[in-house]
Amino acid sequence: MKTLQQVEFNVRQRGAVLIVALIMLLILTVIAVSSMQGTSLQETMAGSARDKNLAFQASEAALREGERAAIGQFLTADINDLRDEPITGFYEGFPGVAQPPEYKVILVDVVDYNTKAGEPKVADGALTRIESTGFGKSIAVDNTPVSQVELVSTFIVEFKDGE
Repeated sequence: MKTLQQVEFNVRQRGAVLIVALIMLLILTVIAVSSMQGTSLQETMAGSARDKNLAFQASEAALREGERAAIGQFLTADINDLRDEPITGFYEGFPGVAQPPEYKVILVDVVDYNTKAGEPKVADGALTRIESTGFGKSIAVDNTPVSQVELVSTFIVEFKDGE
């Protein structure tokens, strides 16, 4: 059985605890939603950074493949072939990218180390410019890679004596 004092106490409260609890719940909900948005943004930024890094690595691999192609061209074929048309190619072996990285080898000039006057010029090497483009893994709506990195290198191929 309730006493008169307990009844008066219950009448005066009129749901104040309910309102305070609802306000606290609303504040916690706002904090949780903003925290989830921040986490989502950080995850997107980390994914973009990873994609850009993958594109850089792919471009670097294509650059090295272009250097190998330049050495192969100059040691087995005529240098002047590059004056007309540069060597272009892809590095097919790079995993996890939207499309294979590509390279282009351009002949800048033939190098001659002979400094003796009156002797015929003999090509001792070649100065080349190697351009490469690497792509990340993510693909945009128009089916093109999102991340793309372009690198340029100057590369000298020296011939051995007698070649």
